Amino acid sequence: MSDVLQTETPKLKWWGEHHFELHRPKAWQFGSLLFRLTRGLQEWRLEYHRPTVQYDYEQQWHHIDDPEFAFPPPVHIERYMFKNTHENIQIMPRLADRSVVIRPVDPIYIPAGQRGTLYISTPLWIAGFVEGQRDPLFDIPVILPKDTWFGPNKRMGEICYATAVDGRTELHQLKVRAFRAITPIEFHNTSHEQLRFDRMNVPVPALPLFYSESTGRLWTSQIKVQHEGPDRPPRIRIENRTPPHAGEVMYMHPPRETAGALFNMFDSFF
Repeated sequence: MSDVLQTETPKLKWWGEHHFELHRPKAWQFGSLLFRLTRGLQEWRLEYHRPTVQYDYEQQWHHIDDPEFAFPPPVHIERYMFKNTHENIQIMPRLADRSVVIRPVDPIYIPAGQRGTLYISTPLWIAGFVEGQRDPLFDIPVILPKDTWFGPNKRMGEICYATAVDGRTELHQLKVRAFRAITPIEFHNTSHEQLRFDRMNVPVPALPLFYSESTGRLWTSQIKVQHEGPDRPPRIRIENRTPPHAGEVMYMHPPRETAGALFNMFDSFF
């Protein structure tokens, strides 16, 4: 599998603008998701097949040569009506529409007075934009994450997505993946105790999305977490920029939501 991934990574950029002739569908396979779009005179038609089980290592993609081949069941169909359709549609990546709870494979400790950056990645959605419409026609996950509850108890909290990650302190150790975006989280422990966390709630709907041609990766802006002591919650700040490691970046999408209602990233912080 690793050899396949290595040969596929140069094809990371799966998004862009596509020209559609009337009733001439185009189809792709994104990971294990089969995806087909057809333009009619007065409607766009989306069909997709998502297998019951999807694996996160399925990060390859390609155009399907025969766009009219029969998808296996179940096939999900969505139709979008227009007075007249435009010839072009933009297929774009977006961050998840809920916060993502990540659980590092191994617990992470931050000694007193230390700071460091953890690079994590979260799953991406596919969105379709047409001229004259601010909101996307469709907005679906490439790999559907599992639901999880995040909060101090069953009454206080929110439904999020869950994903296991191999959070890395060195960027080059994080695999380049077509359907995940990197979020750098900088920790600063200004307390007098060593701290540990097992999981955290990353507020991806409040993050903008960027693409870096030089690193071949999708990025979000950086999050800063400062812990000052056990008697107060961590101070969390969303930066308006990516870290220097990202290189020169291109702005892809604004945040889905404002960061006004500030989230609790840690239910068991330390």
